[in-house]
Amino acid sequence: MFLPDTLYIQVFAHRFVASNIDSGVVREVPRDPQSVSPRMLIGAFAVAAGELSALVKTVRRGLWAPVMLRHPMERIEGGLTEVEHRVFLELGRGAGAARVGVHTGAVLAGDAVREAIRAYPH
Repeated sequence: MFLPDTLYIQVFAHRFVASNIDSGVVREVPRDPQSVSPRMLIGAFAVAAGELSALVKTVRRGLWAPVMLRHPMERIEGGLTEVEHRVFLELGRGAGAARVGVHTGAVLAGDAVREAIRAYPH
């Protein structure tokens, strides 16, 4: 069956962790320290976009654009601002995702990631 990969991207201040829920491949890459702000996870959009695009290429398979759930793991006390939320959506789209969702809360795995993407208002 031809279905897009489901990617779960955890965003930390100094690393990205990408999991392909369908294949089980997990990759972690360090982030450029200059791309992080002391207050936000994404301080330099273009640098973060390049880092994420390169990471997505290492975990996705096939030709179909993946679906992606972005999960900020740090520096979200008080919730995400509208600007931060949009940054995560735009980074996902720029990395080639057909659908992008943003999740805050407990760490997800497997079908919970798929359900979070399906339930996300697109």
